Amino acid sequence: MVTETRHEAPAVNANAAIIWMLLAVFGVGTVEYLVAGVLQDISSDVGVSNSTAGLLITIYAVTVVIGGPLLTIATTKVHRTPLIAALMALFVIGNIGTALAPNFATLVVFRIITALPHATFFALCLVLATSLVEPEFQGRVIARVTLGLNLATVLGVPLGTLIGSQLGWRWSFAIVALFQLLVTAALIASTRRAAPSHQTGSVTSELSVFTRGPVLWAIGLTALSQAALFVVFTYIAPYLTDHAGISASTVTIVLFVFGVGSVVGNQLGGYFADKALDTTLYTALTALAGALVVLFLFGGTAWFAFAWMFVLGAAGFSIIPPLASKLIGAASEAPHLAATVNIAGFQLANAAGAWIGSIALSGGSSVSVLPAIGAVLAVGAVALLFVSRRASQVAA
Repeated sequence: MVTETRHEAPAVNANAAIIWMLLAVFGVGTVEYLVAGVLQDISSDVGVSNSTAGLLITIYAVTVVIGGPLLTIATTKVHRTPLIAALMALFVIGNIGTALAPNFATLVVFRIITALPHATFFALCLVLATSLVEPEFQGRVIARVTLGLNLATVLGVPLGTLIGSQLGWRWSFAIVALFQLLVTAALIASTRRAAPSHQTGSVTSELSVFTRGPVLWAIGLTALSQAALFVVFTYIAPYLTDHAGISASTVTIVLFVFGVGSVVGNQLGGYFADKALDTTLYTALTALAGALVVLFLFGGTAWFAFAWMFVLGAAGFSIIPPLASKLIGAASEAPHLAATVNIAGFQLANAAGAWIGSIALSGGSSVSVLPAIGAVLAVGAVALLFVSRRASQVAA
């Protein structure tokens, strides 16, 4: 059995610690997506095409998917507090290196360094945050930490892009590095007396958690639900302009509406997950499927598509807290590794959604059919949840 040792909760201000985790996740999330906002500036500066510069996004995702679980396994015996410091040191070094990189090859190296701690650190924050509160508040505290990712999309990337346009793209990454350095110092100060020392199980016992049905079901739900959302979201700009008839200059506003919806959905998902976890998952997954069906039917009308982006964002992100809560509960013997794999799974599912959409478009389909494809995947997630519940009842 894997156990964790930690000091008593009164030794730490849980609210302060969770706020610093939120801000740290905000910094990590901002850097993940920031390249998209300054892509043209990067490509012209280092002398590569936009498509080549776009590989920086792919390289980041691949590093998270492969490197995250490996790093988590490698650091199983490391005390959580120095691990936080080491992970964020890598992140800061990666961003400073990105800001100073003289060519594209160097950018790739530092982009890999930046991405390597992503999944391990995010998982560490989720597990640590849930250890600071009573079980009945687990969903809400997960929602508060993951709010950092929502805010990264809504505020971080636009601010980073603005800084890049005014001061140069390199300053965007340098400022995030400074921000993260300060936040990390505060995070360590607020959690050092409560952070668990380390997990005492072996690598074999860590990996054995993936033989458990509930863990595999939860990861499968992540894959289907995220692919369903990203089939549409990857191509949201051409969908809005070519199908809904929304002007290109308005797309940024529509994406902000989507981002606000994601914040609301994330918080609601966390709140209701604490009340009834599986019911919340059923509701959230069904809402995502319904939102995609309605978008497919009426998304050709500009005003409707504009407003419906709020609903789509809320439905899509309401799933994250109950899914994370379900996984951490199912993988109580190795929550860090399971959460890391799930976060890596988010990246893989995002890429899978983009790939499925690409196949559909390459085959001659219009962007108008993408919500229907997403809805099919979301219905598949609802069916998987139903099957997993039946399997659990039979096993019991």
